[in-house]
This record gives sequence, C-alpha cells and structure tokens, in this order.
Amino acid sequence: MTPHFWRNPVFFGLLGLILVATPCLYYFSMGIPGTMVTETESADGNRTVVVETVRQGTFNPFLLIFVIGATVAALGCYRNTFMAWVGSIFVLVYSMLAVFSIGLLILPGALLLIIGIALRTINKNA
Repeated sequence: MTPHFWRNPVFFGLLGLILVATPCLYYFSMGIPGTMVTETESADGNRTVVVETVRQGTFNPFLLIFVIGATVAALGCYRNTFMAWVGSIFVLVYSMLAVFSIGLLILPGALLLIIGIALRTINKNA
C-alpha cells in the first residue's frame, strides 16, 4: 500500500533537493555580480580610479556544501532516517548562517527537507 502523495517523504526530499541545489549550483557556476573599485596614485599626484564589474563567489566550495547536505538529506528521506535528520538539520543551520548571502533562497528547500524527514519519522512510527 503506497502512502498518499502529500504524505510521501521521498517527494518532499526530492523537491527540497531541487530547491536547494538549483540556486547553489547557479551561483557556483555564474557567481554574484559586483563591482570592484581600485585607485592608484602616481608620483606627480594624479589619481586614477577604475570601477569594474566582477563575478564574486564563482567556484566557491561553500556553495557545494549545501548541495552535499541536501543530497544526504534527500537520500535519507528515501533510505535512512538518521541520515535524513543529519542532512536536513545541517542544511537548515547553514542556510540560517548564510541568510544574508544565499540563505534566503535555500531556506524553503531546507524546510521541505525537514517536512520530508518528519513525514518519514511519522510513517516509520505508525
């Protein structure tokens, strides 16, 4: 007997993985556009100010930690309750720590992972 669609922890695990991995992998490959200002002064007193657009955060391994944690949580929603709890709490705590950079984009996915593991725990106990 299969559980109802909205009580399926694997559905929430996969949806949470997608919502966490998509912005992380996007910013990992593209970076966040920003500006860099450099100022030089020559010996005769002339100043040169250069403003350029740079991509900050490209290939930052911090973003891959979110993807690995979400993958562990999604696999745990499918197989192992302990693994799902560890991955879900890890992603939730890290998204709260990074709330001012990318954490707001990751927080809905982390909450879906928590819902998925809660459903898995409830289904396991029932």
